[in-house]
Amino acid sequence: MAAPDLKSRLAAGETLYSAWVTMPCADIAGALARSGWDAVVIDMQHGYGDFASLRDGIAQAAAAGAAAMVRIGLGEDGLTGRAADCGALGLICPMVNSGQEAASFARTAKYPPLGQRSWAPMRALEVLGMEREDYLARANELVLSFAMVETALALKHIDSICSTPGIDGIFVGPNDLSVSLTKGAAADPARPEVRQALGQIARKCAAHNVVPGIFANTPELARIYREMGFSFIAVASDAKYLAAGSKAMLDAARGEGA
Repeated sequence: MAAPDLKSRLAAGETLYSAWVTMPCADIAGALARSGWDAVVIDMQHGYGDFASLRDGIAQAAAAGAAAMVRIGLGEDGLTGRAADCGALGLICPMVNSGQEAASFARTAKYPPLGQRSWAPMRALEVLGMEREDYLARANELVLSFAMVETALALKHIDSICSTPGIDGIFVGPNDLSVSLTKGAAADPARPEVRQALGQIARKCAAHNVVPGIFANTPELARIYREMGFSFIAVASDAKYLAAGSKAMLDAARGEGA
């Protein structure tokens, strides 16, 4: 099995879409991967999983051919390397507000010479079907590091975050960005000041040649973000998929909406 190469696909101009997992069940990551998503993000910041469900979820997503990615818990630097050691091909660090914080994240996510990640990827070798030498040679390119920009402070320091060695992409949390920009008045990504900030971030990513990523609450917002220049887009989450699919099946069984 060849490890999915997201970086090459993104560099070729593809727009990639990711599912989002919050539930503490590895089977969900596998089921979503089999449904055709390019990647599956397992959320360890606001999700409810433990390390076992993370480990097994990465393996199930990989077995289905999707790139397993992990949003690290806030302040859990140690989880960065452990997630990669389990076979994660993307690491998303929340609340990065400066180039210094981006550099700290990159140090834990990348092997020398870019960082100081400690060597112990035995699970990753098994999950990805790679040999030690190949993994070491490719890991810094294969495992993408996304710094989350989701505050007014991060927006102020966007150039230094984007230009940090070892940072492959920016991942925008538009809900938190909205809360920050409105000083706690609204969690609404559709607000004009948020849209303006998103356009600025997309342009900065292009200028620094890093991947512009974002979380979209809805498919409609995902299409808008794609037009704005974002090329890695996570759409909604497992609870919403379950609710939408359940309602569609129930309506079909009742003969409603036909």
